[in-house]
Amino acid sequence: MKRERILVALQGNSSDAGPLAAAKSIAPVFDADIRGVFVEPDPAAYMLWTGPGAAGASVVSGALDAVKEEADKAAEEAQSAFTDALAGTDLEAGASFKRICDSPSDAAEQARLIRLLVTCPLAAAGKGPLADFSAACLVDEGCPVFVPRNGAAPPKKIAVAWDGSKEAARAALAAEPFFSADTEVTILSSPRNLDFHDRAASAPNRLTHWLRARGIEPIVKACGAHGPVGEALLEAAGGSDLLVAGAYGHSRIAQFMFGGVTRSLLTATGGPSLLIAH
Repeated sequence: MKRERILVALQGNSSDAGPLAAAKSIAPVFDADIRGVFVEPDPAAYMLWTGPGAAGASVVSGALDAVKEEADKAAEEAQSAFTDALAGTDLEAGASFKRICDSPSDAAEQARLIRLLVTCPLAAAGKGPLADFSAACLVDEGCPVFVPRNGAAPPKKIAVAWDGSKEAARAALAAEPFFSADTEVTILSSPRNLDFHDRAASAPNRLTHWLRARGIEPIVKACGAHGPVGEALLEAAGGSDLLVAGAYGHSRIAQFMFGGVTRSLLTATGGPSLLIAH
């Protein structure tokens, strides 16, 4: 049994390949076993009422049966992909798979005592059946989320978005196993969108000293002087394997309504993989 656990969210289709491959690659770095989870919403929670009487009840019952049949098929596909991905590897013995039918917020309890949740880019962007579950793990449970995109895994070149916030610090701590003496690390710093009290904490020297204690001499790069900060961070992180960032330092509702750095990072269609923490 390994010391840590990595949770990989699966949905029973081709989008599972990326998260499974990423989880396999990074699990040894964290000395972690892998747990697969297939989350399906309770069909009764989202079926519309079709009207009173036996006819309405029959329609609802038929629809629920159809939804359950599709969920059964997807769950079987997810478990098969999970088993096949780990077959014959050192991770096979400690692996486990679980199917959950519950609300996303309740299902997110699976992320407790989990080192990382690995989820697909579509879910991170707020789309698809795993979107609410992934968001609940990140925000409600405080579980760091790893979103595989481009770049090597484990990463050799890491960009860290740093504003001195507790969210950015938690992201750096979550990524700590990736920081080794042969890792190239760039600290991305922007003074934008900071109030008076945040400016002292946002100085990169605190993170620089923390990395030096781990045998890393980071490069500090200023960015975001003009234009949206999220886009500037993504541009500055180009060429990196991984971007590490804090999530929702400001109101999450405000960010989803009006945009924001976190929203830009989660919805990016390319660029490096993302490790984000709240």
